[in-house]
Amino acid sequence: MGLYSETIFPWLLDKALGHPRIAARRAALVGQARGQVLEIGFGSGATLPYYDPAWVTRLTVVEPSDGMNRRAAHALAASPVPVVSVPGAGEALPFGDASFDTVVTCLTLCSVSDVPQVLAEIRRVLKPGGQFLFFEHVLSEDADRQRWQHRLTPLQKVVGVGCHLNRDSAAMVRAAGFALPPVVQEQERAFGRLAPLLPVISAVALR
Repeated sequence: MGLYSETIFPWLLDKALGHPRIAARRAALVGQARGQVLEIGFGSGATLPYYDPAWVTRLTVVEPSDGMNRRAAHALAASPVPVVSVPGAGEALPFGDASFDTVVTCLTLCSVSDVPQVLAEIRRVLKPGGQFLFFEHVLSEDADRQRWQHRLTPLQKVVGVGCHLNRDSAAMVRAAGFALPPVVQEQERAFGRLAPLLPVISAVALR
């Protein structure tokens, strides 16, 4: 999986998620970031142009994939905000308690190995009253579509390097102790015929 996961897949993912509608969702999400910001699962840096230097004091990014980090190098060099890239993964963040005002994930919770642990780490490093901004594809509210998501997830985990189709991210965020208002699932036309199996949510949860 080394060649595929670290070279081919990062390229494929950028192509698949390069649609203007996905860019607009990313822009709307990270445009809300404030203060000291941490992004987990930074990927190739697709969110970076949308951070507002008027509001973001410093951006710290964490991405465990060497292939993604290589692709992110150009974006990091052109960053509109002060940014530092730190090796590591969301399950064990190398930061002190209450270090950040905002934490961001964008299509990340689907692929981490231990969602509750990542969310516990996010809550730990957030300051009291800090915000967790996330944009994720999630488990459908429709029972028939759920069945297909469960059936296809084993294949998706191979093709998508750990990506799950069937994670109820909003429920897990609430279970981790965040305050999260009701969220609305949407079908993203950028996903084409796969849209029914990739409903998305975008939300702000508070610590």
